[in-house]
Formats: sequence, structure tokens, C-alpha cells
Amino acid sequence: MITEKIHNRFIYSRRMERLADIFLKYIPNDCKSILDVGCGDGKIDSVLMTQNPSLSIKGIDVLIRDKVYIAVSEYDGHNIPMQDSSVDIVMLIDVLHHTDDPEALLKEVTRVAGKYVIIKDHVKSGMISYFKLRLMDYVGNAHYHVRLPYNYLSIKKWKEIFNACGLKNEEHTRDLNLYSGINHLLFDSNLHFVARLRVSGGEVNND
Repeated sequence: MITEKIHNRFIYSRRMERLADIFLKYIPNDCKSILDVGCGDGKIDSVLMTQNPSLSIKGIDVLIRDKVYIAVSEYDGHNIPMQDSSVDIVMLIDVLHHTDDPEALLKEVTRVAGKYVIIKDHVKSGMISYFKLRLMDYVGNAHYHVRLPYNYLSIKKWKEIFNACGLKNEEHTRDLNLYSGINHLLFDSNLHFVARLRVSGGEVNND
């Protein structure tokens, strides 16, 4: 498929490298166990563990791809088959906008996270941004048969959801610089964010 080839050649590798750099900075030194919810092929997790061998990252997803780079288990998209506070960090990389109810999944993620939730997702700030995000979503995901509800949220709505889940925004950035050339001009701007959110009273349960 031509869109897949274009995406892989001009977008995928740079995006993965940039996100890995950002996530490495956002993972505190005392955090070692990580669950990546909606991990896809797990390539970014493999990069993170290569660059920081002290990390142990496992993934879950509703679709298991033919080629994966980490251990990935299937789940139903709603209920995570893990105990409360069982990992240091749960990551969600461009996952919540693929759900009908981002708050419900984020609450489930918060249950499992002992210390932090790290999110990379999109920000909608009007109809132009909405259609840009739709285009990016389709080109990047349609060939993997990923569900595309195009459920993009405003900054105000993200803050409401974080508060409802008892998450404190400790650090965030919207300067991701994921793309180069014309793609940077069209699709970077303020369409993306990464946030490290602290779980209220968070502590890992080692039982």
C-alpha cells in the first residue's frame, strides 16, 4: 500500500526515535517496571530497553502483530489483567484517541500504575487540527486494521480527565518535533503532547 510505504520511509523511524528520546527523559531513575498499553509492535519499547537496560517493559494490545519486538499479550481493550499498582509506570502512546471512552481506560491504567502514567496523544484545537489528525491517523494505522474513532480531545478535556483519574501532571511538553521538512510544518505544531502524570498516593505493590 503506497501510504504505508510513505509512512514507513518518511515518518515512522524519526517519530520512534524522537519519542524514545523524550520518554527516556520522562522515566524517573527509580522506575524499572513498565507496561505499554496498546504497544503495537513494541519497537519503541525495544529501543528504550536497549538505551536503558535497567528497564523491563512488557506490552498488551487488542491486536497482536505478526512481528513484535517485546513480549506482547492480548487484552480486551477495557480490562487490564494485572493487579493494582503492579508496575512502576504504564505508558499509553497514541492509544486513548482510539477509544470511545478515554477516561474509562485511563482509570483502568491508573489502577495498574504504581507511580506514574506517561501519555503521548493528540490535542484538538479546532476543525483544521481535527482533519490533520484524522489524516495522520488514517495513514499511520489503517493498514494495521486499527480501530479509528478519531476521538481527539481539547486541552481542557484532557485536564478534566486527568483530574477525574486522580492524576497530577508533573511534566509535559508539546514541542515534540516528530517530523521533518514539510511534515513538520503541517503536522507538528501543537497537535501532540507527552505528559508524565503522578498517581495519587502511588506506590508499587510487590506482593
